[in-house]
Amino acid sequence: MAVKFANNAYSTLSAGISNSATSFDVASTSTFPDLTGGHHMYLSIVGASYVEIIKVTSYTGATLTCLRGQEGTTGTAAATGDRAELRVTAAMLNDATGDGDHASKGFSTAMSIAL
Repeated sequence: MAVKFANNAYSTLSAGISNSATSFDVASTSTFPDLTGGHHMYLSIVGASYVEIIKVTSYTGATLTCLRGQEGTTGTAAATGDRAELRVTAAMLNDATGDGDHASKGFSTAMSIAL
């Protein structure tokens, strides 16, 4: 399905996570976009000395389910309070413009017509 966006979307980790955890809790998902219907979003987990990009495939309440180590980043253990931010990434743009694995072809067609 389609990649989802939201302005200024972020949260913090409620507890530390291992480098291979595929689900974890954040303080709040209130600023994140709705992922029902198979949509996804990319988040950057930002620690003191690293940034890891993850692909979030769903969330229920404050628990996110994800694929770790996206876009050449490595799954990294993260600490309580580290930020989970919805930042623009190359994969996000590729998905939105029709160049990615899960691209929304309608968006790229609409963009080419608008331009």
